[in-house]
Amino acid sequence: MTERKKTVAVLTQSPALSSIIAMVLDCEEDLNVQIFGRAELLKRHARIVPNDLIVCDFQIGSSTAPKLAIELRQMNSEKRFSFIMLTAHVDTQIRQACAFANIDEVIVKPMSPLFLRDRVLAQLQLAQNSSSSSQDTGRDEREAKPTMPVSSNIVNFRRESHSINNDRHPEH
Repeated sequence: MTERKKTVAVLTQSPALSSIIAMVLDCEEDLNVQIFGRAELLKRHARIVPNDLIVCDFQIGSSTAPKLAIELRQMNSEKRFSFIMLTAHVDTQIRQACAFANIDEVIVKPMSPLFLRDRVLAQLQLAQNSSSSSQDTGRDEREAKPTMPVSSNIVNFRRESHSINNDRHPEH
């Protein structure tokens, strides 16, 4: 039996960036990538078709990614999805908002589209491992923990430590 394709939604301020991200992700056969121009369109679509992962800029129109994440999680409380946010910088306010909104990972721009693809695949694998480990209680917990990236432009909110290299990204 064939496993269903994972659905990835892309929402950025720049249509060019959305297209590049979608093009790189679309090369993966097991991903169904959809681009959204506005948060309202993504919310409407999410009511019908659940997303496995959302890639989103911090600022989207007059709203922010943390607000969107909260709204989507409230709408789809029974369906777990991962959320990767893209931003130019990370400060204390952004960290707190992302932690509160349960955003899984923050990637500081600029980043390579291939790097983003690797992070998308890692988040999808992490979600799959955590859902399968919750079903198989006898499984070794170390199997469900992917290796963390060695990069200074990721803030991963699933770890206990919410720290980044402050030399590269000083807080404002």
